[in-house]
Amino acid sequence: MTTQKFGRYEIKSELGRGGMATVYKAFDPLPEREVALKVLPREMLHDPQFRVRFEREIKTVAALEHPTIVPIYDVGEEDGQPYYVMRYMPGGSLQDRIAQGPISLQETARIFSKLAPALDEAHQKGIIHRDLKPGNILFDRAGEPYISDFGIAKITQSQGATVTGGAIIGTPAYMSPEQAQGDQVDGRSDIYAMGVILYEMLSGVQPYQATTPMALVVKHITEPIPHILDSNPTLPADIEPIIEKAMAKNREERFSTAAELADAISEVARGATGQEAIKTASLRATQVASAKTRVAASPTKVSQKPSTQPTMPAKSGFSAWLLITPILLLLLAGLGGGGYLLFNALAPTPTHSPTNTIAPVLSPTNTISPATETPTQALPTNTLIPPTETPTLTPEPPTATATPARPVIGGADMLAFIANNEVWIINIDGSELTQLTKDGLPKTDLQWIPGTRDLVYITGTNVKTVNADTKVSDVILSFPGARFLEAFRISPDGKQAAISLNKEMYIVPFDIEKFKTVRGRDGLRAMNGCLGYTPGTKAAIALKEFRWGLDGKTVAWSYAIDNAGNVEDIIMLVDISTCDPNRISIKDQFPGNRFRPEDFSRGGEIADFDWDGANVFVMNTAHRNVGWGFLYLYNLDTRQGQPLNPLGANSRCCYRDARWSPDGTYLFLAFQNKDTLDMGVSIYYIPVSALETGIGAQPISLPEGFFKNPKESPQFALHPAE
Repeated sequence: MTTQKFGRYEIKSELGRGGMATVYKAFDPLPEREVALKVLPREMLHDPQFRVRFEREIKTVAALEHPTIVPIYDVGEEDGQPYYVMRYMPGGSLQDRIAQGPISLQETARIFSKLAPALDEAHQKGIIHRDLKPGNILFDRAGEPYISDFGIAKITQSQGATVTGGAIIGTPAYMSPEQAQGDQVDGRSDIYAMGVILYEMLSGVQPYQATTPMALVVKHITEPIPHILDSNPTLPADIEPIIEKAMAKNREERFSTAAELADAISEVARGATGQEAIKTASLRATQVASAKTRVAASPTKVSQKPSTQPTMPAKSGFSAWLLITPILLLLLAGLGGGGYLLFNALAPTPTHSPTNTIAPVLSPTNTISPATETPTQALPTNTLIPPTETPTLTPEPPTATATPARPVIGGADMLAFIANNEVWIINIDGSELTQLTKDGLPKTDLQWIPGTRDLVYITGTNVKTVNADTKVSDVILSFPGARFLEAFRISPDGKQAAISLNKEMYIVPFDIEKFKTVRGRDGLRAMNGCLGYTPGTKAAIALKEFRWGLDGKTVAWSYAIDNAGNVEDIIMLVDISTCDPNRISIKDQFPGNRFRPEDFSRGGEIADFDWDGANVFVMNTAHRNVGWGFLYLYNLDTRQGQPLNPLGANSRCCYRDARWSPDGTYLFLAFQNKDTLDMGVSIYYIPVSALETGIGAQPISLPEGFFKNPKESPQFALHPAE
């Protein structure tokens, strides 16, 4: 292999190197995409076992095809070197995200809910990962999580399984007590690792700290689970029972499936107590198990005889040390300086009778990773035997459960937006993506009608509604023959609406029944609203966009002016409490002379803006793609504006349609990187407290390539939690 080419693949950089393979970032010229290329090095070719293992790894990963498991694109051999090609994950790893600080409970719940089905499917196929850790959870460009590195996974056998080796493998920081002791493992060993990951995501630190891998393993076996509130006191106390159950020393006390763990986290994120969350998750897991044929990932659902090696008691100090002593002796005898450990089994190899048990197949050459490692894009270097069929259960009639409440972030439980000329809604955690319209017509001014589950928007010269539950749409206001219907915005209390018709502004009562009789400006005037277009007054304005203050008496509108021969957008803040066009009070105007956005040197456009209703505005300029541009904040108290890079200094452009959350604690926005060719659109939410740090942004996952038109405006609308 040359430094530049491997077959048709163009090598860009090395992503990672392990004990059996090297992974490169490469470019595939046929589909013209970046990939991850995993190659068996030439120095390994002399040993046929490495080739066999490499090929088995390929077959195992292929057998685990799942939407949230990193997929294989190509398999082959180049000049005698086996290789396979995987999807390249440009979003980095969970380890990268944790390095930036703790992850919110809501985002943690979202990630677990995405990963759980993949992990459970692997368990159902008889495959135990055994090396789950933040470095093995990767993200695509849209922030969707994937499980990778099944290279040291264990295949369970449905009958006659025998432990064939005496090694203990895994990463000490995430290793279950039974895995650390060389005991038989099942899917609940992965659940333990997910519990450790849960602790680390929410606190930013691992639950156990030690200076050596040996000491770390001992702590996982013997020490109580640290209280996470000591590391992050801002968390709800109800998350502790979830962590304690996931990381129980006795695997019989853990969650039976990854889905059950994910459900419990989501319940706490919705406000449930820890015990309520566990009960609800358990009930839902029972319902799922009864409703469909399921492969047993743990002995709680399949008849199983106890392992010949006892499960480690939770708090038995004397017996624990009896078991640990052989480990320590082996460690002291075999610990080398290369950062890898090799453990022998703690008990004679058992042979199980042909019952429905879960038993490991271990290779004596497998190794344990060090406590600290460099994350890679690679799938791991050890290999597996392809999965075998496992027994199933007879389904039983399902039992009904209550529909769970939606997760809430920043006081919002749903996000509505426009994509491909249609209205869509999605839960804040990225679940239940739903299309509400199917007419294909351009739409603007998307918003929720306060206190309802109805959305309202402009299409053509009509104002329409669509219900989030029934998807029923209705025209509530129509202006046939009108040239322009630029803006329609409802006040926070749902009592007024601001309308810009044919470049004339009106503020009228929000009355759907009366709207249905209005056909033009005469009808709007007849509604006897607060303001109407009046020549010679400040109400004689052709506004583009409109935002209400929280008091319903102060408004902000944007419009274009001529500034020394250049057309330039201005946002005007106005007090309309008198409802008298002759007594409108202008409180502020910007950018104007307050500050100059970067691309306002010769005029400029504010493509979109939002107001928290009190003190702070957020706006984006039009730099490219008809309205995507640089992001700015403006503070009414200081009367100063500043550029905003919430995704970091390397992500300055381009943003669009930033929206404050209902409680003002988060900012939601769309982003497309102007330095890439694909111009893909991603959605993020960021705590207001982290806006100027460049860290803390969390994505809302959508299918890759979901936004087909890079010039489209998403027009986010956040639904206040009910």
